[in-house]
Amino acid sequence: MNSNRQTTIGFTAIVIVFISCVSAVCSINFFEPQISSINPNDLAQLRYYTEQYPPYNYIENGQIKGVSVELLSAITQKLGAQATPRQINLTAWTDGYQEALTQNNTVLFSTVRLPERENLFKWAGPICTYQYALFAGWDTTTAVNNTVELKNYRIGVITDDAAIPLLLAAGVDRSHLVNETSAEVLIEKLAHGTIDLWCYPEEVGRHITKEETGNYYAFNVVYRLKQVDLYYAFSIGTPDSTVNAFQAAINELKNEKDNRGFSTHDMILGQYIPAIGFAHLNYLTEEYTPFNYQGEHGEATGISVEILQSIFSRSGVKAAPNVKVVPLVEGFQQAQQDSSTCLFSIVRTPEREPNYNWVGPFSKVTFVVYSEVDSNLSIASVEDLNMYRIGTVNHTIEYDLLVGQGVDSSNIVLASTPAELLQMLQNDQIDVWAVGELTGHYEINNAGLDTKQFEQLYTIGEKEVYFIFSRNVPNLLIDAFQHAIEAVRNQKDAQGFSEYERIIYRNLGVGYAKQTFSNSQVVALVEQTADAIRQNATDAFLHINAGESPYKSTQYTSLYVFAYDTNATMVAHADNILLVGVNFHGKTDVAGTPFRDYIIQGALSNGKGWVDYVYSNIGQTNLYYKTTYYQLVTGSDGVQYVVCSGNFKN
Repeated sequence: MNSNRQTTIGFTAIVIVFISCVSAVCSINFFEPQISSINPNDLAQLRYYTEQYPPYNYIENGQIKGVSVELLSAITQKLGAQATPRQINLTAWTDGYQEALTQNNTVLFSTVRLPERENLFKWAGPICTYQYALFAGWDTTTAVNNTVELKNYRIGVITDDAAIPLLLAAGVDRSHLVNETSAEVLIEKLAHGTIDLWCYPEEVGRHITKEETGNYYAFNVVYRLKQVDLYYAFSIGTPDSTVNAFQAAINELKNEKDNRGFSTHDMILGQYIPAIGFAHLNYLTEEYTPFNYQGEHGEATGISVEILQSIFSRSGVKAAPNVKVVPLVEGFQQAQQDSSTCLFSIVRTPEREPNYNWVGPFSKVTFVVYSEVDSNLSIASVEDLNMYRIGTVNHTIEYDLLVGQGVDSSNIVLASTPAELLQMLQNDQIDVWAVGELTGHYEINNAGLDTKQFEQLYTIGEKEVYFIFSRNVPNLLIDAFQHAIEAVRNQKDAQGFSEYERIIYRNLGVGYAKQTFSNSQVVALVEQTADAIRQNATDAFLHINAGESPYKSTQYTSLYVFAYDTNATMVAHADNILLVGVNFHGKTDVAGTPFRDYIIQGALSNGKGWVDYVYSNIGQTNLYYKTTYYQLVTGSDGVQYVVCSGNFKN
């Protein structure tokens, strides 16, 4: 081999190695953003502009806070010169936008990065990703399955908001957009029906809705548009080294993980955005049928678990809750350790009160005494209870309630499980069974027995149940969880039923309640009311809606009268005046029966009769079979009305 050639090859190899090393160094020092490259003086000269845009940036009790503010604090702390409140200006969006366009060393946040803005600023981020949503009223039948269907609605938007190009790109005609300068005005228009939908970032919309209505979930999200990213937008004259250092700090905050796999960036988002924060919590529960228990495949299931799933869905959490069934003592221990834990379903007591954040109540447990119908027992007092062998599970609130009310412990027969007690009741080893109403109902169904074989003889107490949270869970998440529970319990769908009622129906079906008055009393009340309407309809409706006797019994709380016109619009109600004026045509019970339409049809065809249906009441946990007696009457005003009153079915 030629020596000169060998020398050339060796030199070339050295040069290649040297260039490779230089390239590696260059890729680290020049092509990737570096925190160390920032000039401290450049950082100190920055001025920040933001707007009222919760939960990303907003002022509360005189303090600027939010996702972007918290992240800015973490970024600048990592860069060695934490931003001070004096550097952050809360102003109108247009003012901040102009400052960032015209003044050096200016940062505007939180800013959507759009193609038309790309060359106007330098960018660091994304801070986070959010989604524009279309809000509708809960009491409407509005349903949107794709962007083509948006053309059927009047959509409220903020002037110059990013929602407008998103909607136009989706094919919405500009003539269908209703422009306003404030979200508050659009909320009012949506509430009054002058627009059909309101397009706004989902989390921001939730927060502003809460400020205006007191409820995060006053409106329902019926469709979501594409996601957009929020950034810190730097004035074009800001040194690249400053912007690059910001970007490097953001990257580090996203990549640093704790032992659960959450980054600092994740934790900041989770403090302010329920859809993220809820997913960060640990969820624990105990074995307590039918509220929470372990299913056939080891999964947590039950009424409370389904309520939690509904809260996740309503809040926009993309994952299902991961719930572990543990002994209650273990659950309490974890919840007390500031471990971001949620434990349920828990009875609230003075001893437990100061140790947790309480959310709810989401349900009420009524503790009752069951017997077999054929036994023909009667219990009206604790003294009566002492006449019978009472079965219950040891170390439970049922046992404590019995003993606390004066039941002789020698009359109490203990067992390990409710299912065991049900078997003992059937085998005549006990006379009555003390248990939570829903637990008893569940065990009867689970054993394949007919609920008609059993009746509730006596109520020994009621307790409300809650979700409890570790003290370190942010108040914003606690507040949002409370609003979500209230929405699950109270907000009605197009058929007039809440998700809670549907959960109860799926888990328990329908039960029977003991009648406290007779069907003949129901008929007598309807006939008496019909006579009053014939004589003076206006006066009769006035007294009915005032809840006066005899239209609402002073002896029996469930005995009252109500009336429809022949279009199924409620014209009078002795127990709930808020229903007056509501049209119930086409609305069903939770089982899907349009029983009000059946009442009207029966009255017009037969004049009088009975209709059965499933009854639900917001003040009660269970669902019951009920029957209503109706009678057609022509009022003194010449208008036909249908007078009704109901009773529980035995």
